[in-house]
Amino acid sequence: MPAITPGPPHGRFQSARRNFSVFAASRGNDSGALRRAVRDYVRSGAGGSRNATLRMGVSRAAASGILNVFRGFQRDGVDATLRHLNLTNLVGRPSEAVFLGLTDVICRDGGSIDEGIAREAWIETVVEVDGLELDNMTALTADQMTEMFLAFIGHAIETRLFQDIGINGLKIAPDLAAIEAFESQLRSYIRGAVRDSFSGDLAGLPTYSDRQIAAIVDQTYHDAWDLLVAWGDTE
Repeated sequence: MPAITPGPPHGRFQSARRNFSVFAASRGNDSGALRRAVRDYVRSGAGGSRNATLRMGVSRAAASGILNVFRGFQRDGVDATLRHLNLTNLVGRPSEAVFLGLTDVICRDGGSIDEGIAREAWIETVVEVDGLELDNMTALTADQMTEMFLAFIGHAIETRLFQDIGINGLKIAPDLAAIEAFESQLRSYIRGAVRDSFSGDLAGLPTYSDRQIAAIVDQTYHDAWDLLVAWGDTE
């Protein structure tokens, strides 16, 4: 008979929230508090990297959805993939319009909170498309696909953290510069961990199975959480 996993302890997010509030109050300058906050979120709040990955919920499915769409683009062509998805109205449209039009395909229903996290992360990712210099959807490269995939993972983790340890009781100086500095430092920190931990290769994406895609997604989340714990331990 398998062992029964104990439920999460009461106040499991307390340390993470305390350090996150210290980071916010510092206008994003106290990097040590940020590192400790994320480490404690993963270790004490979620119960480890595996559970933190499982906690991503719909965002894991959405990340797989992104790679599934990219696989179709690479294997069958952009126009054929859009027609297969009953999105003929997007054929020939600019890249940003195409990606926005794919929102309902990539971000499926899964409960108000989880679905909201995935959708916000995807919209934030689409906003960054201009920076990829993606002028021709048919010429989407492995590097550009990787960039969008990792951007989504980073945004999803960032939004999950806000939801779990930042939405209640977070105190930050009420001026735009402080808020921008706080958000910029948080985003840079999370994105750095996602980039540094990613060891996958999307060059062979057209040949990957659904199972291989799901494995890439879960490994990416898991390795990012692991690295965030390791960075927190340096404080």
